[in-house]
Amino acid sequence: MWAVAGVSFALLPFVHWLLRARSTPLRVPVAAVLLLWLALVLAVALDLMQLRSEAELYLLYTPLAELVVLAGLWLERRIAGPRPERPGGWSRAVGIAFHGQLALVLAATPLLALVIFHEADVPSAKAVPQPPPGYTVTGTGQDCGNGHGATCWRTLYLAGPPGVPTAQAADRLRPRQRCETNGWLIDRRELCTEVSTDGVTIVYRVHLGGLL
Repeated sequence: MWAVAGVSFALLPFVHWLLRARSTPLRVPVAAVLLLWLALVLAVALDLMQLRSEAELYLLYTPLAELVVLAGLWLERRIAGPRPERPGGWSRAVGIAFHGQLALVLAATPLLALVIFHEADVPSAKAVPQPPPGYTVTGTGQDCGNGHGATCWRTLYLAGPPGVPTAQAADRLRPRQRCETNGWLIDRRELCTEVSTDGVTIVYRVHLGGLL
């Protein structure tokens, strides 16, 4: 039931565009953009593709799809002029649902973003790169700290290339420490990478904190 509701919610902007768009040069390109955007979300949901911040993609999917539809309808009106008649039937029903969805998303997206991105979370597997040739993964791990300012992390335990001292092999994985934002628009949590050793094993760790 929830899966059907979720698919219907995701398809609504595309269906609204198909029912409302007129035969102008915009009809096919806008539909193609919406389908590609939907295909990206489905690929991530089905684990066919990994992103560092999947939650950001899910939150942005509907408002961006609606923005594309609204921009397409505005440009269509500029090209073809006002519609000669008001929509009726299914077109009217889907239009009401679309605008209801738009109102819900405008209100809910900022609140959901505050809730989701306020807390630390285990970094995506996408944030941990494949080790370079010659390095061997001897183990993996993940965990979260507790208390104020807690972070979560993923860890790779590596053995360096044969004959190369552990410290030197770790140096080759520079930068020893690097921080950047986890997402590309609204997920502003800090993703940090650090490399250390315990004398024998290289410890490659990626941390993801919350917004304090």
